[in-house]
Amino acid sequence: MPHDHSPSPAHTHPVWLYILLGAVIAGLAIWGVIAYRGHKDMQAANTKAQQLQDTFKAAGLPTYPDTLQVARTLGTDGGAVCETPDTFAKAFLKLQLSNGAAGPGQRPVRVANQTLKGELLIIQTYCPKKLSEFQKFVNTLNFADVVRG
Repeated sequence: MPHDHSPSPAHTHPVWLYILLGAVIAGLAIWGVIAYRGHKDMQAANTKAQQLQDTFKAAGLPTYPDTLQVARTLGTDGGAVCETPDTFAKAFLKLQLSNGAAGPGQRPVRVANQTLKGELLIIQTYCPKKLSEFQKFVNTLNFADVVRG
């Protein structure tokens, strides 16, 4: 009696099973690479945030929120603060440097020099190439002598 070497029905595997397993393995590999890069970026963001917190402390500024929150907000590149410090940030700051009234009652106010020190330190830490342009803007503002207790 000749031996039949064809696989028995119990030993055949459908092709779709191999495709599914290959897709799952590829998906896990892609997820692993993304997770590794995300972890590496978060470490870099934490380092920058700690550097900023240390700079704030040395300048006598409050160091809240915590380092993790700063890292999430500013990332590794300073986020929105560094994206457009010469346009959006200036306009936003001018709105903040007013008496809070709306419409014709809105007037500029003189503020303490410390008010803008934090933003200058953020720009210095995250995007130092943009610091001189922003410093020119800050130099055009009038500051009041404020005594802190």
